[in-house]
Amino acid sequence: MEENNNPNEADEIKKLLTENLSLTKEVLEVTKKVKRFMLWQQIFGILKIAIIVVPIVLGIIYLPAILKEFYASYQELLNLKPGVDLKALEGLDLNAIQKMIPGSR
Repeated sequence: MEENNNPNEADEIKKLLTENLSLTKEVLEVTKKVKRFMLWQQIFGILKIAIIVVPIVLGIIYLPAILKEFYASYQELLNLKPGVDLKALEGLDLNAIQKMIPGSR
């Protein structure tokens, strides 16, 4: 192997090495920013899914009990017994009810 003692080549190699080092540092900074961006994307992706799934799960858990409460209060209001009896509604005169409503004939 030949030894190159040319000072021009040694200076050029040093210049290339320092340029390479600075570019590598820039690439490292950009890589860190990309990693941070990807981390936040994953976090917000999980939050989006949680915002959709949590209300659905809570609705499945709590909605039947709430609906039973409302249904029970309407049963008391309309004097209905559990299990609707349609025979109780047979004697209802719809024409008389319609006349009581303001704005109807």
